[in-house]
Amino acid sequence: MSSPHPAVQATTAQPLHNIHAIGIGRTGAAYVEALLRTGEIEDLLASPGTSFAALLIDIGDDDIQVPDDYARSMKARLKSRGIPEERFHYESVSLPVPAKAALGKLPKDAPVPQAGGHIPRAIAKAIFTLNSEAGSGPLDGALQRFADHAATSSLAATAFIAYGLAGGTGSGMAIDLARAVKGKLPASVQLVGVGQLSHSGDGDYFNSAAQYQALDAVDAALGASTNPLSGFFVVASEQSWQRLTAYTSTGLKEVRQRFKQMVTNRFVADSFMRFAVSAGSTHLLRALQHGRGKCTLFDVAKLSHPGVQVLPGEAGSKWDAVLQQWIGFVPKYSGLADSFKTDYAEVHVHASRNMQVDKIEDALKEVVSSHYLTGGGSGAGASYRSFRNEFFDVLTAYGNVILPGASKSDLSAYAASKASFDKLGATAKTLEMV
Repeated sequence: MSSPHPAVQATTAQPLHNIHAIGIGRTGAAYVEALLRTGEIEDLLASPGTSFAALLIDIGDDDIQVPDDYARSMKARLKSRGIPEERFHYESVSLPVPAKAALGKLPKDAPVPQAGGHIPRAIAKAIFTLNSEAGSGPLDGALQRFADHAATSSLAATAFIAYGLAGGTGSGMAIDLARAVKGKLPASVQLVGVGQLSHSGDGDYFNSAAQYQALDAVDAALGASTNPLSGFFVVASEQSWQRLTAYTSTGLKEVRQRFKQMVTNRFVADSFMRFAVSAGSTHLLRALQHGRGKCTLFDVAKLSHPGVQVLPGEAGSKWDAVLQQWIGFVPKYSGLADSFKTDYAEVHVHASRNMQVDKIEDALKEVVSSHYLTGGGSGAGASYRSFRNEFFDVLTAYGNVILPGASKSDLSAYAASKASFDKLGATAKTLEMV
């Protein structure tokens, strides 16, 4: 099923649904920043009765400064549009690394990390616990203010907890934080996890030992009677990274690597958050209904990038060939095991109208249905939906491929990350096991 032309969609009234977000660590900061930067939230806040709360938590402040700047800019934009500033709440909390004695029971030979470097999951968890004591901890107060602002609106809402699965800060804190904030949020707000998988450009974080333990923690939380989450999205970023990798070979390798990592992570975070707020969040809510208590894979399958393989002004036929090539790469880079099957798939195509979007939609349907839908899409109960969006960059096309019902063993990263964990020594394993 395909959606109407974008011009038709734009005239259809959508229900209001508030979005709130808590980001943890560097990756979580990118997801919060996406909401502050891209403009959709301020458009939402133009409607009476809406609210938006954002909270960013990190150990150290290296990755907090840019979102802080965007938050200040957003306040100015709201004021310029006559939108009441009290509809918007933003706070960032930078936590220090305390002395080892304050971190509880750790192996005697465990080093104390520095803020800005890798924080093992056990140490991140200990820092969270130390700072979230009821009534006195700085995190307890920040979570309460976040929840209090969410309660200023009577509209139904989704609050995200976004973080990187391969790092220690986010994955060490996320589940405990979810339980802590769930008890503070009003019943009108559902809590949803967003965990981004590492990609092959992430260096030591690619399929890290921490990611193995993080996926175990998510799986355990979703299966527990005390599960605080209404759903969990696992975001795959590998195809976006691969699509960008050939972007440039000039300049210093280290600088180029950091630039490509930043562009990939921001593109993926922007793509997810645009999906979350689109159509009054009706797409988000529908995807969550199909989750069935397991993870929902959200694959940002980038198909073209300016200056990669095809240059601006080159023949359209060359673009068509490249797009078909990268549509064929979806199974390779989705992060799913070959055995994974589901009865529901949803794809949101973002492309310029001159990219022959019909062909993109048809090719994605063939690839996604044949690889992931039961019976190749013809099985009983199998359903595929497609939606079309016109993207602002005429040289970029991508598809958000949404596949619910994944367990940890369905993710190829799980086995690869376990192999990384198994290579660790006893102390290093202890520091990642929480």
